[in-house]
Amino acid sequence: MERKRERQLIRIMGIWQILDGVLTIGIYGFYQQQIFSGMVESNLAQLNAIDALFGNVFLFVCTFGTLLIGLGLANLVISHRYVKDNQVNIKIGVYLLVQGLFSYLILDIISLALGMTAGIILLARNKGIKLNVQKS
Repeated sequence: MERKRERQLIRIMGIWQILDGVLTIGIYGFYQQQIFSGMVESNLAQLNAIDALFGNVFLFVCTFGTLLIGLGLANLVISHRYVKDNQVNIKIGVYLLVQGLFSYLILDIISLALGMTAGIILLARNKGIKLNVQKS
């Protein structure tokens, strides 16, 4: 059985996650930093408190964006190297379902739909591949 559809879904999910991570770091992280740094120094204590809070938020946003980029790169590698035709892939299917659950927790609906769809199709085709192997 061909696994072209699963590879396509995993690639699309990987590209989306890389794009999402870059947008998260670029727009949310750096844009928010410019907003806080451009504030008028009316109250030095308040400005220092915002900078302290913002430094932590910026670090979190950059870490989160880097995590998304890493997941996207991992998905691209998985789709290219590990998802082969006529090969049973249980671990990759479970990985995609777990990644879909993670996407649900962070409210990334696009990755949720792509990950769950790819995982379910991959696991469903595993059964068909096993039956073809048993018949042969």
